[in-house]
Amino acid sequence: MLEQPPILEISDVQKFYQASNGPVEALRGVNLTIRKGEFICLLGASGCGKSTLLRIIAGFEKATKGTVAMYGFAVDRPGPDRGMVFQDYALFPWLTVRENIGFGPKHRGIASKMAAELTEKFMKMVGLSAFADRYPHQLSGGMKQRVAIARVLTNDTDILLMDEPFGALDALTRGKLQEELVDIWRSTGLSVIFVTHSV
Repeated sequence: MLEQPPILEISDVQKFYQASNGPVEALRGVNLTIRKGEFICLLGASGCGKSTLLRIIAGFEKATKGTVAMYGFAVDRPGPDRGMVFQDYALFPWLTVRENIGFGPKHRGIASKMAAELTEKFMKMVGLSAFADRYPHQLSGGMKQRVAIARVLTNDTDILLMDEPFGALDALTRGKLQEELVDIWRSTGLSVIFVTHSV
């Protein structure tokens, strides 16, 4: 059986930040290849460069040296093929669960019927159909993170980038969401890069 070509290739990535006492090295010589459907966990202590690498993959930052390519094309800005889920949820507080999840398709110009179908599909996938008309302040931390995950999924992303997404949650909720994430990964066939400092 032929091996699938990579969808993401990271080659010799280095990242330096300028500090008052000189340059600080965040990443050195990172090489990584991701294929469709792979689930990769980046595990390491706080401050070791995991989130920096994720931000470079997402296109939020540029590497000092080296290359990051999606489907052979250099990553130089954010794009819908890479969806980021943050620890702090980043939801729009003035929008309902349904409106937060449907924000991407609506603003990408997808026909309203199809956008509504996508929204309902992923809202159901994360178990929030019964909370569709609630606002973020009416949700628990775990529910807010489900909204954030569903919102990324509606954007037809190829790689789900998750930066300590369950770090602020209690152990019980964290374990439940980890199981749900594996179910979502299996059902969608997405590639996932999951950053954490603990498993």
